Amino acid sequence: MARSRSAKPRSKPRSTRRTTIGDQCKEIIATSVNGDHYGAYEAFTAMTHRRDFPEIGPMMVEAFIEIIQHGCRAVGAVTDDGLPDVSRFLVDERTSITRVRAAVPSMTGQDMVKVRGIHRANARAAQQMVETYAAEGRGSIRTLYQERAAAQERGAENVLIMLWGTAINVQRQVRDANANHARGPSQQPT
Repeated sequence: MARSRSAKPRSKPRSTRRTTIGDQCKEIIATSVNGDHYGAYEAFTAMTHRRDFPEIGPMMVEAFIEIIQHGCRAVGAVTDDGLPDVSRFLVDERTSITRVRAAVPSMTGQDMVKVRGIHRANARAAQQMVETYAAEGRGSIRTLYQERAAAQERGAENVLIMLWGTAINVQRQVRDANANHARGPSQQPT
């Protein structure tokens, strides 16, 4: 007697859209950590320009936050409350502003003040999202993300860029910690 298709045991779990988006985000982070910043930026930009970006944006946020959480735990960056100490890994404001100045040399002082404000707002939002997600779990940051998306032009992309940069910083620390651990105590740099 033939078995129906639905009764056939699955050899591997079904891939979901969330899993696919999460895997793409992990690949973007790995690409950047491995030195291909341009390739990572192209892949990131392609995701933010998809027609379904309004639906996948929150999934990208969750994926980047999960990377940040796991990385913080891996390097022992946890607060007394047990939350990820994300503040150690947020994208540095001075570095960010220097890059903006280099990319747009004609930017006025008034525009730079706006850029600084955007950077600070997104840093606060990213930290709040990571801490909220750690405390309350999946789905808890969707409202925070929607608020950031509505707060400014390109708000969704801006907060994702902050989370992306933070995830890269965390993963670099994880990579360095793993490399130091693999060398052993006698081979540590002095």
